[in-house]
Amino acid sequence: MAAKEIRKFDDPVLRKRAKPVRKVTREIQKLLDDMLDTMREAQGVGLAAPQIGVSKRLVVVDVGEGPRFLVNPEIVRTSDETETAWEGCLSFPGLLGEVERYARVTVKALDRDGREFWMDGDGLLSRALQHEIDHLDGVVFLDRASAVTKVPEEEAGEVVAETLALPAVVFMGSPEFAIPSLDELVGAGFPVKLVVTQPPRPKGRRRELTPTPVEVRARELGIPVITPEKVGSPESVKAIEEASPDLIVVSAYGQKIPGEILALPKMGALNVHPSLLPAYRGANPIQRAIMDGRDTTGVTIMWMSEEMDAGDICVQKAVEIGPDETFGTLEKRLASLGAHALIEAILLIKAGSAPRIPQDASKATKAPLLKPGEEVVNWNKSAVQIHNLVRALSPEPGAMTWYRGERIKLWETRVLSSEKTVGAPGEVLSVDGDQVIVACGEGTIAVVTVQPSGKRPMPAAAFLRGRTGLPRRFGDAEGGVK
Repeated sequence: MAAKEIRKFDDPVLRKRAKPVRKVTREIQKLLDDMLDTMREAQGVGLAAPQIGVSKRLVVVDVGEGPRFLVNPEIVRTSDETETAWEGCLSFPGLLGEVERYARVTVKALDRDGREFWMDGDGLLSRALQHEIDHLDGVVFLDRASAVTKVPEEEAGEVVAETLALPAVVFMGSPEFAIPSLDELVGAGFPVKLVVTQPPRPKGRRRELTPTPVEVRARELGIPVITPEKVGSPESVKAIEEASPDLIVVSAYGQKIPGEILALPKMGALNVHPSLLPAYRGANPIQRAIMDGRDTTGVTIMWMSEEMDAGDICVQKAVEIGPDETFGTLEKRLASLGAHALIEAILLIKAGSAPRIPQDASKATKAPLLKPGEEVVNWNKSAVQIHNLVRALSPEPGAMTWYRGERIKLWETRVLSSEKTVGAPGEVLSVDGDQVIVACGEGTIAVVTVQPSGKRPMPAAAFLRGRTGLPRRFGDAEGGVK
């Protein structure tokens, strides 16, 4: 891999329509790698093959999300909205042009391995894609500019460097949910100057002090970490201020962040919240959405304010909730989705096109932490309600019930019927393979996996086989039914 000479100004190759690539060979892959090296050495965000004298339909872009290689790229969809901004070009140093571009585009291309893919671009990525694909057709940005200005060449280089520069970040998070966002920031090249997380807490039977998952990951990445008991303490505020953040990113941190800290970053503070705000404001949005039987949820990248989860919306992404999906699987999907949405939001901010959409407070709903007793199954409820509780509390803390006074957890269930059935609530109607069919207040449910106190999870049928005699009834706590 080696950097190549960039063709400039009146070089004829810049005005030729580039030829399609018939097959992605090792030679083409090496050319793409050389283009990436050339672009990075010149501190650009995009480069087309004609700019290094090769009349082939090849493009490389990197707007901070990592390099994208495009072979035979084609814009197949554009937005109705347009945006006007100043552009520079590595082939025209010392010149800036004000150019109107589509706000969003969809591009079809082959990747570095010759596989077809589609990608959506908005903000700076959309502009870079349109700029470079124009080069493949012999069109330069000056052809589209409504105004052109000259700047000293070294100043033009500073403009390019400023466009490429990524904001310095202070990251605040604690549980596993926050790790994909931290990893995505680091992977995209954002300088994470400091990680703020909760202090180590006693865990396990031995009650050993255990750092948060985010602290463990940050130390693996070599990022400085602080673990204040109170984030608003003078020491914490000073540490964050000394990190000189352009942006603060918060993902499931676990403490209310005072306005003194929110006012520190130049670009503001963003929160990765796993719901479609204003729905499910609070500390427990994922479990509450499943408990309520919702079939859709999502993530919101929110501009933070001092009022909990009430800031303006920057980016939202929706996902469907599967009828048997658990808290564990949904949390992982939302963590990944939130990480990608976070990068999108930051790039929108960087491009000057990030929205601020006020929340409708009249539609706000709450998502409080579980209260003692909420994990207990009430067999008088419907099969659907019980199933939603079980999957909302799997893999933690687990829905709880009794069987002849023995405390057990339910980890997996299936709704068999939502209509009235014969049998008292909690009564075992039959055994079907590994599962046990149980009557509910309305409908029937299959109990698939249970865990007796102090033992490992097991099939519900195996649990019953070791407990003969009557009555066979869940919810039986010292002779009563809960």
